[in-house]
Amino acid sequence: MRRERRLSLWIAAVAMATGLIGYGGREVAEGADAKPGAWMGGAGFGFLADTPNGTAFALNLNAETFVAPKFSVGPLLQLGFTSDASQVGLSGQAKFWVDVPKIAKGFKVTPQVGLGFVHNSSREGDTSWLIPLGVGADYALTNKLNVTTTFLLNFTNLHTGRRVGANVMPGLTFGVRF
Repeated sequence: MRRERRLSLWIAAVAMATGLIGYGGREVAEGADAKPGAWMGGAGFGFLADTPNGTAFALNLNAETFVAPKFSVGPLLQLGFTSDASQVGLSGQAKFWVDVPKIAKGFKVTPQVGLGFVHNSSREGDTSWLIPLGVGADYALTNKLNVTTTFLLNFTNLHTGRRVGANVMPGLTFGVRF
């Protein structure tokens, strides 16, 4: 029964994130120069270290809207998978977009911070607060497709029994933004 419940939780989380990312808002973001009110979505794959079960395969999904020319907000869903546990984190993120034209036209650095919650199914399982703090790099391939990389330090207070927990879980993902 526990596996069925976990599967149901994952399906619900992925469906919610897909729905948020699929919502188009009033405008579609255009590559490197999104305007206030524009919506965009993204996905990334990578690794999440120091979870209660060691290093996990990570899948991150996000949606965001620009509230000012270089400032966006939106949800971030972080999924982590190990051989015997799963982890889901949901947070609201704020990003500041910094142009770096000397490196390449359409290249941006994105410092970000968020606040949310995380649940890990390891051993007894636990749910805790989550503060993702990090930086990303974003490069526009076309007006509607960007490649991204994001490094996050996920601060949390997970306790999953047997004195195993996580205080800081670093994560690195590579993905796309559209």
